[in-house]
Amino acid sequence: MYKLLLASAAALVIATPAIAQDSHGYVGIDAGALFPKSQSIFGNIDFTNAANTDLARTRVASVKHKTGYDVDLIGGYDFGMFRLEGELGYKRAKAKSLSIDSTFITGLNTGSGTAYTSSTDFGLDNHTSVYSAMLNGLVDFGGNGGIGGYVGGGAGYASVHQFGDSKGKFAWQLLAGVYAPVSSNIDVGLKYRYFRAGSNDSSESFPFTAAAVTCGALPCSGGVATFDNDSRFTSHSLLLSLAYNFGGAEAALPPPPPPPPPPPPMAPATQTCPDGSVILATSSCPLPPPPPPPPAPVERGERGR
Repeated sequence: MYKLLLASAAALVIATPAIAQDSHGYVGIDAGALFPKSQSIFGNIDFTNAANTDLARTRVASVKHKTGYDVDLIGGYDFGMFRLEGELGYKRAKAKSLSIDSTFITGLNTGSGTAYTSSTDFGLDNHTSVYSAMLNGLVDFGGNGGIGGYVGGGAGYASVHQFGDSKGKFAWQLLAGVYAPVSSNIDVGLKYRYFRAGSNDSSESFPFTAAAVTCGALPCSGGVATFDNDSRFTSHSLLLSLAYNFGGAEAALPPPPPPPPPPPPMAPATQTCPDGSVILATSSCPLPPPPPPPPAPVERGERGR
């Protein structure tokens, strides 16, 4: 069972992760295998005939359970590194073995003339079921775009139905798990749970009648055999998880286009000077060269010479 759950979780987690985000609400469901711990049953016998010796309360059996199932619904809010969630759970497992102590059987048969055996169930239920309502606090690690993990615990109320009775008690649990987003809104993961409910204090009465006239030197007597359980229901669970996150991360916007290239630089303004040269408009044309000097006057000779 462990290998099957681990293989299934690995297949779910190996997926293309999306970008997860904090500060959002979520709902989810967990389901998987339940492994209850064995429990003790106590018994006593009260014979109707006062001449018969009653059997005082003593441990008469140990109950072992088969692998059961554990299912719960969760809803909470992710604050970032801390999550707060509420949980409604249901657990159920059948008894694997219930063998009554031979000393108890012998005392019952000796006083009543009956022929019960250690395999007689005495009307005890062969299964255990638990309804629970818990409030959990979790410390969250990672998960922003990839695989994340968490540890934490919870406390609340559990109604344990077993051995012909049901009791509601305070309960607490420890949690740990890993998860990975497979889309912007959906996470899958694997969760471990240790669960412990309060003392059960359940009891079951089994009336019996005398099966013979005499039992040795005494008359056979009817009476009542009472079975009770004051142990605590304790279990381990390995669960697959599926969660839907409200307000998942939106797709990233495309990057803005690059800015247009700058326009080519403008050619500076020019002017053409009278001498034909081209210069900047902000410059002054060269002065024209001075005119040539006038020619020297011609000297003439005296008249008559």
